[in-house]
Amino acid sequence: MPSLRLIVCALACGLTLLPGCSRSSGFLNNQAGTRNFRSGNFAEASRYFRMAAADDPTNADYLHNLGSSLWKQGDTVQAEQLFRRAIDVDPTHQPSYHSLAKMLKENGRVAEANSLLTAWAESQPYVPQSHIELAWLNRETGNPAAAEENLRRALQADPSNSTALAHLGQVYQDQGRSDEAMAMYRRSLYQNYHQPQVKSRVAQLGGPAWHQTSPASPAALGQPVFAQAPTTQPIVTLMPPVPTQQTASAGEQPVQLGVPITGIPSRQPGIQVSSLPAVAAH
Repeated sequence: MPSLRLIVCALACGLTLLPGCSRSSGFLNNQAGTRNFRSGNFAEASRYFRMAAADDPTNADYLHNLGSSLWKQGDTVQAEQLFRRAIDVDPTHQPSYHSLAKMLKENGRVAEANSLLTAWAESQPYVPQSHIELAWLNRETGNPAAAEENLRRALQADPSNSTALAHLGQVYQDQGRSDEAMAMYRRSLYQNYHQPQVKSRVAQLGGPAWHQTSPASPAALGQPVFAQAPTTQPIVTLMPPVPTQQTASAGEQPVQLGVPITGIPSRQPGIQVSSLPAVAAH
């Protein structure tokens, strides 16, 4: 049953054509879709997300969330179209890149997933998420050396990116490089202490999250264990993790479908996908 606020907005728009009603309606529909998605009612979630996308067709979060709910129902064709449309609307929309790459990989289209993320990283080398996502795919497909290189590139773009630091720690841990992994995890936690997965990995390695020294000291943070990664092309202007994007309303949290590469979270879009902090996505 529609909420009172939605009914009031609809009446107001119908009677006075007040500006902003479509966006407000889109926000409310997205919220309803999110609740249904999280409760596992994907058909109802897609109905609400479809209305949200109709209300605000240029909102990449709504398009992504609709695609994610259709993917959950097995409609990969429409889901792919929606993820690609979201990327067209917002070429920096990390959740859509993540969801699309993950879906392509699961459908045996690894080369396409790699091409998608490589093109993003090459066209926007200043966006750390582009390199983090490519590193995620590298690691998923058994190429830790490429994953490490791409995470170094992400840290060139943003040396304090907690997600890149955590994922680099994960790559080191996978290779048995425990001291380097611990240093990266601690640096990641220094940037963002609210990462239970990273704290868990620190505990697995048998150490506390911090040394006894001050967190700001080199001993606490761990000296950088990476040098400037050699690159075949210059890394351009720096940019914060996922540039801010328009949302239908202040404080809106787009549905996060999955556990993205430990999530993007300056802006937490969609649900996310990866075993560590998230770059967010399906």
